[in-house]
Amino acid sequence: MALWFSPERKSIALLRNGELEGLRWIYENFSTRILNQCYRVLLSREQAEDLLQDLFLKLPSIIGEFREESGLGTWLFRVAHNMCMSRLQQAKNRLLLEAENIGEISPREDGATYDVKDLLNKAMAVLDPETRSLVWLKEGEGVPLSELSATFNLPEGTIKARLSRARTRMKEILEKEV
Repeated sequence: MALWFSPERKSIALLRNGELEGLRWIYENFSTRILNQCYRVLLSREQAEDLLQDLFLKLPSIIGEFREESGLGTWLFRVAHNMCMSRLQQAKNRLLLEAENIGEISPREDGATYDVKDLLNKAMAVLDPETRSLVWLKEGEGVPLSELSATFNLPEGTIKARLSRARTRMKEILEKEV
């Protein structure tokens, strides 16, 4: 009975009843993490912010699709991930999109030592968008493997393998830079 009164369940119920007050709690509790996920996939702060806005504008009409088989956060990450992938597909040329935004994350050109954040961003930029999303959710947000499995609709073993390959690839990039 206590679960019914949780802020998450109350917000979902309000939103399903057409009351936008439910949107406030969801936004306050998930928007920053979703924005970070979208940025890691799209490599553009502006596009990530646009996508976040689109998601929350769309949320009242799609909340009925949430079957509560997983946590709301897991479902929102999945929706955001799918929206990111759609946005990249619409771009027709993923490399063009990444090249356009690579200046935002490239290391300093003045010969100074690299900032750790710059190095990690550069290594993340080499990964494909879906892998960037996976790595960010696991390492940046601390999402457990079970939730990642639900978010990406993949077995936990596949998630572990992809994370391992991504870490290896990032390590190679970091070793070349340092």
